[in-house]
Amino acid sequence: MAVQFSQAFEKQLMELVSTTGRAPEALLADALAGYASPDVAALAWSQCPAVESVPGKVSGAWVLRGTRMPVATIFEALEEGANIDDILQWYDGLDREQVRAVVEFAARSLEPGSRSR
Repeated sequence: MAVQFSQAFEKQLMELVSTTGRAPEALLADALAGYASPDVAALAWSQCPAVESVPGKVSGAWVLRGTRMPVATIFEALEEGANIDDILQWYDGLDREQVRAVVEFAARSLEPGSRSR
């Protein structure tokens, strides 16, 4: 799967690679694997412009803005081995940039010392 990140995120990722000596894929896998941990549950999703929580809409769960797609569903699919292309094919109407923004936000938020928790 080919995923393109923003230049700023790519720079941050490469700095982590340089600092830790780990492969970019390993760093991203670790970030995504932790989505169900208490740390991820406590992410400050209100700081992610790609999502919203509306009382009465999907029980107030965090969803992709303008949709009823729960953020948790995206990470569950990724954990099961799906990629972004699979998710976009399975769920009509999703925007690739929104999905990418959510994944990038979670990855950034799970970095040590992040303020998005």
